[in-house]
Amino acid sequence: MRSLIDLKNIMLNLAPREGIFTTSLANLSVIRSDRPTVPQLVLYEPALCIVAQGVKEAQLETRTYRYDASHYLLGSACLPVMGAVVEGSERKPFLCLRVELDRAVVAELIENVAPEKLSDSPCSALNIGVLNDQLLDAVVRLLELTTRPLDRSVLAPLIEREIVWYLLNTSSGAVMLAQMVRRAKNYRTLYDTLAWLEKHFAESSSCQDLAGRASMSQSKFYSQFKALTGTSPIRYRARLRLIEARRLMVVDGFDAASAGFKVGYNEPSQFSREYSSYFGLPPKRDVERLLSSEGDVSVLFSGR
Repeated sequence: MRSLIDLKNIMLNLAPREGIFTTSLANLSVIRSDRPTVPQLVLYEPALCIVAQGVKEAQLETRTYRYDASHYLLGSACLPVMGAVVEGSERKPFLCLRVELDRAVVAELIENVAPEKLSDSPCSALNIGVLNDQLLDAVVRLLELTTRPLDRSVLAPLIEREIVWYLLNTSSGAVMLAQMVRRAKNYRTLYDTLAWLEKHFAESSSCQDLAGRASMSQSKFYSQFKALTGTSPIRYRARLRLIEARRLMVVDGFDAASAGFKVGYNEPSQFSREYSSYFGLPPKRDVERLLSSEGDVSVLFSGR
């Protein structure tokens, strides 16, 4: 059986410095941070995250998810959360492996899961699980294939199926992954609405408008949306707007007014007020701080 030491050594080779590193497997990436970070509003995309070293926390409204070398993080929807590396240094950097799960594989394998493990009620799209030896061994074997091109095309799909199967047989994994592939009618429309918001967050839409899109009453839509994402539809949309505005300023060089307008804010004062509330500084000062920092700012937009 492979160990955490094996995982750490491979990840250190793939991530020799701070930043986000892609691999020869398109669904695998490695994130490294050589220092703790302040909490930042970031977008967590659907994925499995395995930590080889260090600790990170993700806060979704009032709930905090802490993941480390003993606990993985599993997400089944795009969620704007406050994330921070709480343990990481140059001597012992934070190392995180992000594994994107194939929805087609999830949909196929979930048909073999015992019905009693599934639920018709939406649950949080973010959760923590205990990293057991079986899952760890499979993840390391998958990562080893990044340096074995002759084996990769044949063995990688098999190991990925193995990983999904282990997740489906955990207490919360089956329900979460069922949501991700929209198996149950009760939350299929919720995921459709989330997908719409991810593309149309700059548009003006009320909770009533979104409930109508989901073919639900406003009260039912609100409660089920919050059960899934941990926040209200309007706050969810606001966070998507602010994350994109920050990226536009830091990466694409937009000024604050232009970035705010592009993501849906008609009033610069409202944009500045909400931005300061989430990021701790007004837009211009926050961008100046990020661009002058020593760390790799791309980590801010990595999600994990």
